[in-house]
Amino acid sequence: MQDCLQVNCRYISQNNKSLAEKLTQVKEISKNIAFDTNFAGEYNLVIEGLPVHSLTGAVNEAKDIANSVAHNDYGTLHVIYGIGLGYLADEFVNNLKGKVIVYEPDLQVLAFVLSAVDMSQNFKTDRLFFASTEEELKKILYEQYRYKSNATFSYLDYYKSHGQDFAQIAAWLKREIVLIEHNYDFQVNNTRGFFASTIKRLAQKYKLKRLCEYKDALKDVPAIVASAGPSLSKNTELLKKYGGSAVIFSVGTALGTLYKNGITPDFVSVIEKINTSHHYNLPFSKDISFICEQFSEPSYLDIPFREKFITSSLENDDARWFLEKAEAPFVEFETKGTVAYHALYCAYYLGCNPIILIGQDLAYSDGACYSKGSKFEDLQCVFDEATQKYKITPKDFDKFKNAYCASVNWDEEKQRTAVEKRLEKLNANLVTVEGQDGNLLPTDAVYSLFIDYLQDFAGRHKNERILINSSTGGAKISGFETLPLDKAVDKYLTQKVDKDSALEKFYAIKDVKGFDIEKVKKNIAGDISVMKKLLEIILPARNEFKRVLTADASTPRDERAIKKCVEKYSGLYADIVNNYMHKYRIIKMLTAKEYSAIAYILRENPRTEDFDVIYKLACAYCDYFRYAAARLNVTIESLEDTLKELENNK
Repeated sequence: MQDCLQVNCRYISQNNKSLAEKLTQVKEISKNIAFDTNFAGEYNLVIEGLPVHSLTGAVNEAKDIANSVAHNDYGTLHVIYGIGLGYLADEFVNNLKGKVIVYEPDLQVLAFVLSAVDMSQNFKTDRLFFASTEEELKKILYEQYRYKSNATFSYLDYYKSHGQDFAQIAAWLKREIVLIEHNYDFQVNNTRGFFASTIKRLAQKYKLKRLCEYKDALKDVPAIVASAGPSLSKNTELLKKYGGSAVIFSVGTALGTLYKNGITPDFVSVIEKINTSHHYNLPFSKDISFICEQFSEPSYLDIPFREKFITSSLENDDARWFLEKAEAPFVEFETKGTVAYHALYCAYYLGCNPIILIGQDLAYSDGACYSKGSKFEDLQCVFDEATQKYKITPKDFDKFKNAYCASVNWDEEKQRTAVEKRLEKLNANLVTVEGQDGNLLPTDAVYSLFIDYLQDFAGRHKNERILINSSTGGAKISGFETLPLDKAVDKYLTQKVDKDSALEKFYAIKDVKGFDIEKVKKNIAGDISVMKKLLEIILPARNEFKRVLTADASTPRDERAIKKCVEKYSGLYADIVNNYMHKYRIIKMLTAKEYSAIAYILRENPRTEDFDVIYKLACAYCDYFRYAAARLNVTIESLEDTLKELENNK
């Protein structure tokens, strides 16, 4: 039996080394675990006297569960709760598509079964994985998730009643898959957009101060992070009273409320890719330091802030590219796609402690969507008695329209259409989350993801920082102590901190290196050379695909020409992926969406003899070559302008 365990562990260690090590350390089974047979003569697992599989047929039970899964594609991730005797895993691996992940939190059960059941044939498919903790499961999910993957969650009836924390893991898995889908799809669909924003006025961005060179520069100075949620308005008087005891980090959308209440924050975070300068171009901006990401829309460069700092969150490829061009070190930094998280992480990175959140409601508490004084204060969430659902609507449509469209020059009809679509989307995304008092509160689905991000932050850093949520009336954020602002101050800000002195020392720091502009110039020139070479390769393929796919509506498709084109250029595409996309981050960013679309077609159609599949592939190749050519041209031009600007400003 021990030999069997060793064989299984050898396979498990390929993807989960820590679990394999834990299993080999299980020397004694203290639980009452045994084998028995059911009425069909099949082996059954018995735990504490209870049979795990069906008494009438374990194989048929596994088949019925496999036949009921909601998704069965090659990219599907099938999560099975509980190992049993492996019937379910065996059925899923052999008769379903996709990857199979067995989650068994009981190490004794897992060791007992794997000591008796040789699963090596299933492991050899490279489609079977094991996890015993949420962290292990999360790691496997992230590693195996692909573009447009789906997930299923299956289990035997036994585990629903007797599995450890079954309901908790089921809820956790559902949230985690949503997060993974959101993050992955966000990267695929937005990578190019982030990069396009990054290279706007790129030369000037390389001359900003790097916040990463100021790590712990405000160590143990209290911080208040102000967001634009409804509770900000409730705290403005207290913030005026206690603001001198803490460094105030604000998000751009909260500045209007702070300005109208005579509160000047110390830092403002802005990570939007669109021009939102109307939020932060205010008379007191000259007294505030600005913190942005490299992809932040660059209108802030024209505003006379006290200082301007740049951060590069490694979650995005454009940040890694930005740092690589300067041969600058990768410093761990996070934004999670939300400016409030960015402001929180800035406070954490600078060493602030404690950190207090206000206006981080992440729910539409008291019917308000934003704080009073913000540009969008007229947006409200009310309960519609007719539909028995919550609904988001502006108190004054025209006022909200003017605020929402302040940064664009659209005619009246286009503005109204844009606002109506925005309201439609907001209402489509309404969900409920747990409030601080235990009641359910309406919120946006994306806000509910932000709650998970903040809870994850707290889980990782609560032993390093005192974390307090003073966003009274908002969503519950586990890991943050919920306290009204005055009580948080009384409890944690009892020692007087000279904030002004701490900030003086911060601004007096001189030994900062900044970016090496000569390295930036050299490496950008290298990327331009690569892109020009690739453009020459792509243009013939683009032109031929356009020719064979562009036909009059009355003309039948030339199947022979399309097949020939796919055969001719599929090899070229593979060479581009291997020799350009996998080697040069800039090519990866410019083609991520189209590459993912092709990979999806090839993954779900391993046999491509069917002409419908060939035609889909031809269209996907056409999009790849067409959009790649257009983006290469635009990017080359933009980066050549960057080099000229860097040369002219030595």
